[in-house]
Amino acid sequence: MPDSNIHSGHRRRVKDEFRKLGLDHFPPHKILELLLFYTIPRGDTNEISHHLIERFGSVSGVLSAPLDLLERSPGIGPESAAYLKMIGSVARLYREDGKAEVKSVRTTEQAKDFMRRQLTHEQVECFQMLCLGRNGNILYSEQIFQGNSGKVDIVISDILHLALSSRATKVVIAHNHPGGICNPSREDLHTTGLISNELRRLDIELTDHIIVADDGVCSMAELKMLP
Repeated sequence: MPDSNIHSGHRRRVKDEFRKLGLDHFPPHKILELLLFYTIPRGDTNEISHHLIERFGSVSGVLSAPLDLLERSPGIGPESAAYLKMIGSVARLYREDGKAEVKSVRTTEQAKDFMRRQLTHEQVECFQMLCLGRNGNILYSEQIFQGNSGKVDIVISDILHLALSSRATKVVIAHNHPGGICNPSREDLHTTGLISNELRRLDIELTDHIIVADDGVCSMAELKMLP
């Protein structure tokens, strides 16, 4: 009975924390722990969540893992595995809906939200380009480069060609750090400077470089890291 009360109190605190703060400050294992509350009604889901992160690398890795591998994970039965797969499917549908609905991007928050939807569930590093008109209307948006789990190679001439062909006046670029943190690396800063300089020669403004990772989304414009 005391053990049940301990877990019950912990679950209540985690749910209250989510209601007050959302998921932005939750570490990956805690997000899974919260999800598993709804399929594992009693006991400690913390250890199960840690094991899932260790095995699959990230929350997105867990949600996109094959069903049979989830079912064979310690503490995860058929019901929990199906629930996690359903959450992953709903997230992908949400992202696709967001792509279809968004017609313009005028603020940093809108740009961060847009890029988060495009890149959150990618398992390899991807580079997204968003070309905008003077009023922030979306002229072009696509993942133009894909790499591996730690690096993506960028061809600046391709970026310039797409910006010109879409008749953009502003460009937002983004990439993800799968399983990592959203802080810009030294290489990110260097690449951003090169792209910004080349776009400026064409009278096109690079308004932001956004990084999406498991721990959140950051904007170089907000961080005052743009050239």
